[in-house]
Amino acid sequence: MKTFYTFLFIASFCIAINNSVFAQANSVELQDGGGSLLSSHSSIEEAYDAIPAVFTQAYIIEILAAYDGSSEVFPIDFTSKSGHSAVNTITVRPDAGNSGEVISSSNSAGTINIHRTDYFILDGRPGGVGTVPDLEVRNTATSSNAFAIILDSGATFCVIKYINSYANTNGTTGGRNIEIGPSPNIAGGSSNNIIDNCYVNGGRTAIGSDGGSGASANPNMDNVISNCTIENFGFVAIWLLNMTGNTTVENNIINGTGTHSGVANVTAINIQSTFDGYITNIRKNKITNFIATSTSTSLAPRGIATITPPGTGSVLNIENNFIAMTADNNNAATTYGIYTTGTSESYTCNISYNTILIGGAQTGGLAGRIVSAGIVKQSTVAGVVYNQRNNICINTRTGGNAGVIHAGVGINGSAGTLDIDYNCYYSADGTPASWDSVAYSNLTDYQNAIGDYENNSRVKNVTFISSSDLHLDGASIQDPDLSARPITGITEDIDGDTRSAGFPYKGADESTAFNLKTLNLTVNLEACSPVQDTVVVSLRSSTAPYGLIEMTKVYLSSTGTAAVDFAKAVDGINYYVVVNHRNSIETWSKAGGEVFAGGVLNYDFTSAASQAFGNNMVIVGIEWSNYTGDVNQEGVVDVGDLSLIDNDANGFVIGYVNTDLNCDDVVDLADASFADNNASNFVTVSKP
Repeated sequence: MKTFYTFLFIASFCIAINNSVFAQANSVELQDGGGSLLSSHSSIEEAYDAIPAVFTQAYIIEILAAYDGSSEVFPIDFTSKSGHSAVNTITVRPDAGNSGEVISSSNSAGTINIHRTDYFILDGRPGGVGTVPDLEVRNTATSSNAFAIILDSGATFCVIKYINSYANTNGTTGGRNIEIGPSPNIAGGSSNNIIDNCYVNGGRTAIGSDGGSGASANPNMDNVISNCTIENFGFVAIWLLNMTGNTTVENNIINGTGTHSGVANVTAINIQSTFDGYITNIRKNKITNFIATSTSTSLAPRGIATITPPGTGSVLNIENNFIAMTADNNNAATTYGIYTTGTSESYTCNISYNTILIGGAQTGGLAGRIVSAGIVKQSTVAGVVYNQRNNICINTRTGGNAGVIHAGVGINGSAGTLDIDYNCYYSADGTPASWDSVAYSNLTDYQNAIGDYENNSRVKNVTFISSSDLHLDGASIQDPDLSARPITGITEDIDGDTRSAGFPYKGADESTAFNLKTLNLTVNLEACSPVQDTVVVSLRSSTAPYGLIEMTKVYLSSTGTAAVDFAKAVDGINYYVVVNHRNSIETWSKAGGEVFAGGVLNYDFTSAASQAFGNNMVIVGIEWSNYTGDVNQEGVVDVGDLSLIDNDANGFVIGYVNTDLNCDDVVDLADASFADNNASNFVTVSKP
């Protein structure tokens, strides 16, 4: 009898051992790169460990339908091996028949950790086929290192794609959902990785990159975050932290609806790396109405923001993004679409072709402060190069304490080299723009106050498909006030549609081509004749105060002709035609203005002196010509211009410079002679 019970005990023990240790036997397959079975395993990490430490071929680890993770020890660690290459990759994915697979843990050290390995691919598609995220990776722990997926310690050329990634959402604490982490003392950092086509839900930060700090840090470089849908984050959707450079964030949808946040500065895309000399591209992202539940009076929701300035010599490109922030967000102190700062670093910031809608009802706020705006420039560094062109900023937010400001744009620091133009602003509260802490209620006062900026910008409301879909609609399609001018290197809109080479739309959406009017212009330049040059041609109102309608830059042919297109011109309306040249006197067309008929206006300045306002031209041969010599473009030829020419002549200056009046690429006495003659004749601008 004793023998029988002993046998029964041994049998039960063996069954228990078999059920616990071997429950997942044959649930994971190791295959070669062609999909042929090499071995079967009870866990993903066991299959990975079966790959030789030094290998010479590609491998695939496929997760079968029988897999339930019970044999895994979390985190699943993919550690360093040798032999990786663009050909010799290791791919982990579900089997072709295994849809809806879940890898889940509640582990403070992470669920899937990719350490110091290269060319590793985590593909959520069953059999590697399809276009929809399928495999789910989850971490329900709440600690700061409770990542769902992390690449760190020098992981390079890895791809995370088509994954449903979930993490516990926390406000002031908690981990990042997907992390590109630090690589202490490992040259090259965690670089050249791609996170693509993933659905990322939760995490204090949804996707983060942190190269670390201190002497042992190595920058994370050339990583790409693309085509992901991100929501329900607690603090930041995409956070580029310390030592993160040359990062591209594009084509992502950030939908924060339902965000639970205990932090004040909840942000969709946060650039916080002070690493010098890097490039960051934030483009073609759709940021939709994320909600912050914090009740803090310092709550500051941001769409795209530099909380700390990029490092010296860095370039930040923010282009072709939709940003819709229309939630009330409790008593938010400030709500900004794009916010850039900097008090010590000299970097270049390019904000181009973005469409921003700010809405909701304000509660509280400080009087005299911009509590909401589409774009806010806060940098005060003289060395900053700041370019803000072709954006649409619509602000329908209202309410708050008396004296608060809801603006289209706020340029709070005018220091730096600025290029700001062809933007569209609107504020339902009546403050389309603020400059150096002075708010302006109309475009004319704003333009008069700020100098040579925003000449072609407009104040106008815009019609969108909806408050979350910022594609243009209704009367905004073919609205000439939304026409802009091309920006070199940006040839597509947010959807990948080709932008017009001559008259693109402001904002991220390129719509139906504008109906253009053509001015067939003939001009001769006094000193350049018959050599020609680039000129700026403007249309101005024929009635006081002769406001600028539109301007464009063209190159005159060898005969002084140019076909100049305008989007804002209207048939039957009188306009002054104004020609500006780099060292010539500004010249206006004759009194009364000119009229387009059938979309065309022919105007020849050279045929008679009376073609210019006040007969303000000089004869050269048989052609009436624009006076030369206004080198400093002050509207008069005088000793100041002569001094500039004399200095450059004495310095033997050559090339395309304003002091070269006769366009022979040499500054000499011939140029001085032209200027001296016109100065003696008191040549100045003549205009209504």
